[in-house]
Amino acid sequence: MRSTIIFFFILVATFTVSSQTYNYYFGNLHSHTGFSDGSKDSTSSGVNNPVGAYAYAKLSQNFDFLGVSEHNHYSNSNNPGFQKQSFQPGLTMADNANQDGTFLSLFGMEWGVSSTYSGHLIIYGFNQLIGWETSVPTVVGNNYDIFNAKTDYDGIFRKIKNNPNAFCYLAHPGFSDFSSNGNSSSTSLAYGAYNATYDSAIVGTPLRSGLAFSTFTNYNDYPLGDYFSYYKKLLSVGYHLGIGYDHDNHYTTFGRSTAGRLVVLMPSLTRPNLTTAMQQMHFYGSDDWNAKVDFNVSGNIMGSILTSSTDPVFSITHNDMDGELADSIKIWRGINNNTGTFPQIVYTSLNNNTATFNDPLPMIQNMQYYYFAEIKQNDGDWIVTSPIWYTNTSPTPSGIGFEEYNKDFEFNFFPNPVNQNLNISMSDCDEYKISIIDITGRVVTERSFYDNRININLGDVTPGIYTLEIKTKGTAKFKKLIVE
Repeated sequence: MRSTIIFFFILVATFTVSSQTYNYYFGNLHSHTGFSDGSKDSTSSGVNNPVGAYAYAKLSQNFDFLGVSEHNHYSNSNNPGFQKQSFQPGLTMADNANQDGTFLSLFGMEWGVSSTYSGHLIIYGFNQLIGWETSVPTVVGNNYDIFNAKTDYDGIFRKIKNNPNAFCYLAHPGFSDFSSNGNSSSTSLAYGAYNATYDSAIVGTPLRSGLAFSTFTNYNDYPLGDYFSYYKKLLSVGYHLGIGYDHDNHYTTFGRSTAGRLVVLMPSLTRPNLTTAMQQMHFYGSDDWNAKVDFNVSGNIMGSILTSSTDPVFSITHNDMDGELADSIKIWRGINNNTGTFPQIVYTSLNNNTATFNDPLPMIQNMQYYYFAEIKQNDGDWIVTSPIWYTNTSPTPSGIGFEEYNKDFEFNFFPNPVNQNLNISMSDCDEYKISIIDITGRVVTERSFYDNRININLGDVTPGIYTLEIKTKGTAKFKKLIVE
């Protein structure tokens, strides 16, 4: 969705999962007001605190919840300028504005600083301010209720993990951020060793963030960058986290600077349901403000961590209320084997809103794999889901090792478009299976062979857009093919 829509309505769609009905809710958990360094236009907008932010957001289109996450510290006036005596009023303002079933108003904190090896955490679920400052103007005593040193990310993750009502979400993360000791990229989340305590505290990271200082209110000011590579990096380390969407508002634009949304799946619109859904990673990030994506295995939705003795079968449905088609649906697959290997695309469907994927790649017994969906709409809008983690307990075929299951390769083909003979060459001589798949997911032709090149006659294939899929041991690759 890249155009301004006139009518205001809240869109909720449902699907049934294991006798539980889930709804789709659209919003943002990262924003600021005049309590810290937000509300920069308060003189003209009249909005300078969470009361005005919630009232404004309730009138934004396709917007069901707003979290105000003020910076947790002062440093100096307006940079970011938060004082402890504003924290309890912020919680009260959110309570007064909250309307379960209609609109959720939340108040939390953006903890930390953006210096090298540090980083910002969006934290909800605490009724006291966590900080480190001992002397701040107009504050009597310390500028915190709970002490945590500015560079002690190990300590803050442990505090969040030990609070069952809390969760944290990584804000505009960098690869060297969140160092456990505050002084080395080698101990950051992306480059350090996997930590189960940190994993319990962190629920997600954004697909996009911002634009933080946008003053647009026409829903069309999209961020140019993204954090997709960072998401894949943390998954490769072994972290169980989802992917969402941030606005990071510093002006009175709550819900209106961009149509991008954090989309949360929950039974109904209540604060406890939102907390549970975030903790269980039942959410995704979307450039589109009303696209509903169902990504599941046997009814187990995104965020699920599963164990089974059978191979997984994934179902994906993209449903957009504006009638937009998915230009592509991709499924990524990774493995939690402590090697830091990035996930790879194992399935692509073109020009279709639904897909079913039965993973053909062998799985090592008792090894945990993860899968997530990526969707591009025809207008360029981008959607990425949180993963499903899957462990297969059935025995691995004898004589097959992990390396054999995950052999990388490259391939080229010509001509494209093609009307008769398609020539394909691989980087290595090996066993391959080639499939030509139409836009409905149907295999129209298939060949298996042992070589590093092959010629396929496509004279009987109906002209159109297809996916060329090539598989070898543990790896599948896809490219778009046009038949004339």
